[in-house]
Amino acid sequence: MNISVIITNWNGKSILEKHLEHIIKTSPEASEFIFTDDASTDDSVAYVKSLQKKYKNLKIIAHKTNQGFAQNSNNAVKVAKGELVVLLNSDIHPHAGYITACLKHFTDPKLFGVSFAEVGHENFGKVYWKDGYIQITPGTSDKTHIAAYISGGSSIINRELFLKLGGFDTVYKPFYFEDLDLGLRSWRSGYKMLFEPKAVVEHQHEQTISKFPKKFLIYVKERNHLISVLRNITDKKMLWFNFFAQIGRVLTGPNYIKIIMAAKRQIRQYPSPIASNVLSTQQIFEMFK
Repeated sequence: MNISVIITNWNGKSILEKHLEHIIKTSPEASEFIFTDDASTDDSVAYVKSLQKKYKNLKIIAHKTNQGFAQNSNNAVKVAKGELVVLLNSDIHPHAGYITACLKHFTDPKLFGVSFAEVGHENFGKVYWKDGYIQITPGTSDKTHIAAYISGGSSIINRELFLKLGGFDTVYKPFYFEDLDLGLRSWRSGYKMLFEPKAVVEHQHEQTISKFPKKFLIYVKERNHLISVLRNITDKKMLWFNFFAQIGRVLTGPNYIKIIMAAKRQIRQYPSPIASNVLSTQQIFEMFK
């Protein structure tokens, strides 16, 4: 199988200097590396261009305007030539063999993707329904295990299935909850996701998202959490529970009305996501009890 490695970036030159060459050296299975830059204002693109003479299979996508994490990733997957695509944040430091450890799983045509094991956080994503919202919690296993979703910056995916589902939903711009949403849509459509403990990477947690103001990050996370419910839950009873939960949050924290308005405004601006109904969200939640 041909394999492409995608490295997403926004104003992360110092991070790239630490990790990019290491990513290339520990990914010998890949036929191409795609650096996709989301309108950085630092010298990220210039730095990567300086490496292209040394690494002939290193390609660059440089956006002139900020697209947000989802669209930045989607654009790169569209032009990737690999049947399998590795998705990496720029602050991921892979261990040797991390790609090879996952390849055996892709003999299953229904496999959407595999999440890597991040050192210190070797867990898979679990989902459940509580208090009117989709909740996530880590699950641990020293063996390959199903995962409710895979990390958008630390995983390997089937490119064809990714494109079939429309990739990450850009309604979540600029970031947060894209990978949970894609995981739920993948399971709902009859595909599956795995966690592979032998695919080891180190996540240095240096991503540029931390440069945003804390209040803004909380606002986006709350808004997108609500959007994830409204985009993925179709059961009427569950939606009623969510409606009353929204009222409860407004009463206990008046600013939540702004979250509700922002979520609905965001949904109106973006097309409906792509998903089939092979499994219901209730069935998915049951799988991770």
